[in-house]
Amino acid sequence: MGVHGLTSYLRENKRSLSKSFELTAASPKQVSIVVDGWSFIFGLQYNSGLPWVYGGEYVELSRLVALVVNSWIDVGLRVYFVFDGARPDIKFLTQVMRLTESHVQPALLFFRTSTASRATPRFLNETRILPPLMFSTCLNALKEIQSRTEFLQILFADEEGDPFAVELAGRIGGYVVGNDSDFVVLNSEGYQGYIPLDELVWYAPTLADTPSLDNYEDGFQAVRKPKNKHKLHNDFTIGRGLVPPETKDGLVLSFTAYSPETLASHLNIPVTLLPLLGALVGNDYSRQADSSQKNVQSIFFEKHLTVVQRIERVASTIRSVLSPTSQKRALKQPVSNVMDLIERTINLLLARFASTLGSREIESIIEKIVNATLQYAIPKYTGDMPGATGLWPTNVCALHDSNSCCILPMISRRLTEEVDEFGVETESLVAIRTIYLEAYRNGKLTPRFMDVLSTGTYWLRPFLENPDIETVSSSIGRPIRLWIYSILDDMLGIPRVEADVDDLMSEAISTSVSDRIEGDDDNELVDVVESDSDDSEESPDFLASLKGELQRLHSEDESTEAPVSVSSHHARRLGHSAVTEYFRRGTRIVHEPLNILPLPRLLKSVDVSILDGENATPLLLQLEDFRFTVFLRILKSDTDYIRALPKEQLLAVLASRWVARNLHIRSQANPSKEREKERWSKYETHCFLASFSCSNYSPPTETRISPIEDRSIQLTAQALMAFETIEQLSQVLILTDIVPSTAHMFSGRLFHSYLTGITALQESLIEQAWEAIYDGLTSCFREEPAKKARKTKKDTSSSASITPKKMNTKGLYALLGDLDA
Repeated sequence: MGVHGLTSYLRENKRSLSKSFELTAASPKQVSIVVDGWSFIFGLQYNSGLPWVYGGEYVELSRLVALVVNSWIDVGLRVYFVFDGARPDIKFLTQVMRLTESHVQPALLFFRTSTASRATPRFLNETRILPPLMFSTCLNALKEIQSRTEFLQILFADEEGDPFAVELAGRIGGYVVGNDSDFVVLNSEGYQGYIPLDELVWYAPTLADTPSLDNYEDGFQAVRKPKNKHKLHNDFTIGRGLVPPETKDGLVLSFTAYSPETLASHLNIPVTLLPLLGALVGNDYSRQADSSQKNVQSIFFEKHLTVVQRIERVASTIRSVLSPTSQKRALKQPVSNVMDLIERTINLLLARFASTLGSREIESIIEKIVNATLQYAIPKYTGDMPGATGLWPTNVCALHDSNSCCILPMISRRLTEEVDEFGVETESLVAIRTIYLEAYRNGKLTPRFMDVLSTGTYWLRPFLENPDIETVSSSIGRPIRLWIYSILDDMLGIPRVEADVDDLMSEAISTSVSDRIEGDDDNELVDVVESDSDDSEESPDFLASLKGELQRLHSEDESTEAPVSVSSHHARRLGHSAVTEYFRRGTRIVHEPLNILPLPRLLKSVDVSILDGENATPLLLQLEDFRFTVFLRILKSDTDYIRALPKEQLLAVLASRWVARNLHIRSQANPSKEREKERWSKYETHCFLASFSCSNYSPPTETRISPIEDRSIQLTAQALMAFETIEQLSQVLILTDIVPSTAHMFSGRLFHSYLTGITALQESLIEQAWEAIYDGLTSCFREEPAKKARKTKKDTSSSASITPKKMNTKGLYALLGDLDA
């Protein structure tokens, strides 16, 4: 992720680009870090060694999250977690490629490999897929810690999380922890630098070898390597990367930090030009929208150049443009603005193809590089309250005021329509917007809904499932998601489309960032670090100069319209509401547009009606019991047994009912042997319910490894898809208090061990829950197939001799004797 090859460049030049630090519980000064939430989730899953193939070990994951974060706090860190909001549409193609590489291809390889080979630890380690309930589990664990300490905060970005994290780190004077090299290109005033997640190392020295705690600088202790290399293994207890050792005595956290100023100084370019360098070398935003076109980076660089050499090539080209050495170049007019710099740099990089590329092609490349560069722009802080005290100037956003925060336009489309039509804001719509905004900021509304509200898209991350059949995201999850889309459209408004929805993919990928280059001068998007040191002259703010230049580029060709950014989609409310889903179909990630049905029409289908008219109360403002009734009726589960359940059992029971009912309906609609096999049995449902632990949960003592069977894998995929989608339905109806998430209580390994008979099932634990599942769904479960008795060797031999053939029992020598006679 990030700038192509920059991670390798940092490692190869680690000695000159980085600073190493150590933190202990005795550190005199507290240090602030901003943690990229998804990098943390990926890193913890891979460092922990938890099995993924069974669907996730969320009980153990919760324990590890608490262990890591509490250990950070113990050594003096103030921790801020940041999770991504809506992804920009310029990044769509990159997201499709990532889903294909990290989810679809590993699953395909798994099912194309023999049962014995795919069960080996090496294979499972090389084909990891992130389990689906990781986010909910991690967030639940973080909230529990946050309720007990003031040293942890959880924030959700307005859009892309990387700029938000760096801007936050600059405001609090801290570091960003993650696994994205963009963090050493992004910059803001006060930002201390980037700490790679995989360079965090825990160890606990023995008392005899505990280093002295003097010579601290900024709360850190300088690292001193032991003279004896073998002594490290004898005297230190080393953790597993993120995961600290079990001991609490003398824990030391060692890490490495990289700063944008150091990188720029090493490359000998202004720090404000690092975003341009990233765009030219290649980043997540500069991929070609049209796969038929040649990649820009393949035109810039010769094939023999490594990714590290490409970075040095771009840096030297920028230096040559800024400070021409030859007399011929010196006579030229100096660089006047950033567009001039970009054009000259690109022309030098395209020197090999100068005679083959037309002017329109070069203009297209320039525009692409400009768009990719602008993604690194961070608004300058103009407030007068530095540090953490300046956070949350309003309830809208932790960093921005309500006028400049881009999240309000995303959740105000319905309100904007009312103002345009009637000239006043409707109080009910303002209240609905406030409720959803508060839920999102508090982690009670999944960030995936921000994609729906921002770009009208929903991205499904496929887990391990059979690639030869219909994905569970369509067969199990889509009917519920259609309800979710309709509720969001009715309450807040979803982007509407004018043209054929099938064209959304190409239109979205080609969008730019015109909102970022339009508006008043007071809202310029600039890189606020303008000098390498206090003694040097201020370097020109090249990124700010992009404002207006891209408009000039478009104005030269009247037939080309400037693309629309994510934040400006709210102005287009013509046409019909639709959501484009990105999901697995076969071995590819495809997109499919779904038209959104009006909410009143859907409510009538479940015997719920809300009066129309000016005084009608919107669904979200109805009483909680009314919304809970709608929730249960959507899931065809409004029964007394369900209402009597403890709230901790609701999601698991509702997911079981939904899967059993849906698969039964599918088998009735299209009878076949395959559809009949899809249906769940009662025993399999019992196994799923029993896989949710109670508060006094302890891991099973069974040490045998559960077999990885195809049916168990498919059952897991179906159940977890239903569970996740129903949890999202409860969020969109603001019912998380009475339908809480219990993802952190599920153990996939325990589920598989029950299914395969490795662990004995204790049905007494789920008796009440089973009654709620069985109510009204008597015919939805298939009969257990009769298990054939395993024949003994004696039975096999007797059955094989049903028609014995008469054999000559004489020996060889007896036969020879008969011949002589």
